[in-house]
Amino acid sequence: MRMNGIAGLAATAAVVIVTALASPQAYAASKTSPAETVIRAAARQNRYAIVTFYKKNDAASTKMLAEAKKLQAKYSSRSNFVSADVGNAVHQELISRYGVDRAPIPLTLVIAPNGAVTAGYPNEIKKTDLSDAFVSSGMANVLKVLQSGKLAAVCLQSPKTKLNKESLAAAEGLNTQAQLRGAVEVVKIDPSDRSEAKLIQTCKADAGSDSAQIVIIAPPGRIVGTFDGTATTDSMMAALTKAFSGSTCGSGSSGAGGCCPK
Repeated sequence: MRMNGIAGLAATAAVVIVTALASPQAYAASKTSPAETVIRAAARQNRYAIVTFYKKNDAASTKMLAEAKKLQAKYSSRSNFVSADVGNAVHQELISRYGVDRAPIPLTLVIAPNGAVTAGYPNEIKKTDLSDAFVSSGMANVLKVLQSGKLAAVCLQSPKTKLNKESLAAAEGLNTQAQLRGAVEVVKIDPSDRSEAKLIQTCKADAGSDSAQIVIIAPPGRIVGTFDGTATTDSMMAALTKAFSGSTCGSGSSGAGGCCPK
């Protein structure tokens, strides 16, 4: 399974696996997972981590591990590869953190340096080209926010755009609203940065605008508001309230209690 766009990428955080019982030879759960060590090392090196969760003596797992090994030969220059036996209790914290305890096994996740999951492949890896899983830093930051269950306020501005200070203040002001209860994180993007072209296109923003812009994205990747530099916190709140009206609040939606703006 491969998903496209912000919604698809963000949703990979919800890809989960069924955890097997630890074998008698398993590490103590209190020890650091070897897979965790690899992920941390990759982050320090500004590299991706590609993690394959598998079950021993499982044909599908054996096949995926072989597929991952082939990919390693192709992407070793930019990624650290590691596998994690889900039957080993040492990986439990890692499994819980990435929400992999309710999805099919085997499962391979692509994890950006900031910890955001940018691709998920349950059951099998059906492709040999993973280039679209290596996203821009801006996209990774947006995904990180969405995968934490918060709203992303993407502030598009550069030294050449107008109303930068006012636009940023309006976005930051959303966190002061009682309805949101601090459930918004601001991500600043320079629209002139070519590496962010795909994100800007996905946000349906105007890369050539002479004014700052704000795009509000809700988990898993729904664009709920696009605003120019003249927008205020109040005007954005009014638009967000309208956008969320009639929607069902629950797990993964905005707000400390999982509620949308009211």
